[in-house]
Amino acid sequence: MARAFRRKGGRLVGSFDAEEISVVTHVLRLTRDFVAPERPDSGDPFLDLVAGLGDEVDPTEPSDPALARLLPPASRDDDEQAVEFRRLTEHGLRQRKAATLATAIAALEAAEAPRVELDLDQARALAVALTDARLILGERLGLRTDEDSERLHEELEQALAGEVELDPALAQKMAYYDFLSWMQESVTLGLMAR
Repeated sequence: MARAFRRKGGRLVGSFDAEEISVVTHVLRLTRDFVAPERPDSGDPFLDLVAGLGDEVDPTEPSDPALARLLPPASRDDDEQAVEFRRLTEHGLRQRKAATLATAIAALEAAEAPRVELDLDQARALAVALTDARLILGERLGLRTDEDSERLHEELEQALAGEVELDPALAQKMAYYDFLSWMQESVTLGLMAR
């Protein structure tokens, strides 16, 4: 059973079952694969930098609503500015998000359940990675407001109590979202503690 992260000097320490760690790393891997740049790195830092400046003449906002939440337009009022900003930054933003997710995944994979011990950089990477994963899950669950989140929590509790039946895939997404939210709060509070 999971126990929240606590600050111990320059580290955060928490307890998680191997299955809990496996579920979180699985969701983070899916998130990394979803946001990773469509153009792979060449291995040449200069070529990758130049490629990251964008070569699409007219890049478009992602059609997938979850990806659009992760990569929002720079301006909702000026389409030309939004397109130019996306052309110049999207590849690099995707690279940074994928790298942050990879750091979080590696930190969790290195843990020896039940103890998960993170240095502060790993903890910050995990907090950001959980944010991205929750944004995607939240979009898939139709969460836009605090009321939507409260509704989700109530529905999940009712399903766990056997009061209502939910589609198993929906219940799984809801449970993941709830657990990732708790874990993110745990990491964030641990980072804020002195």
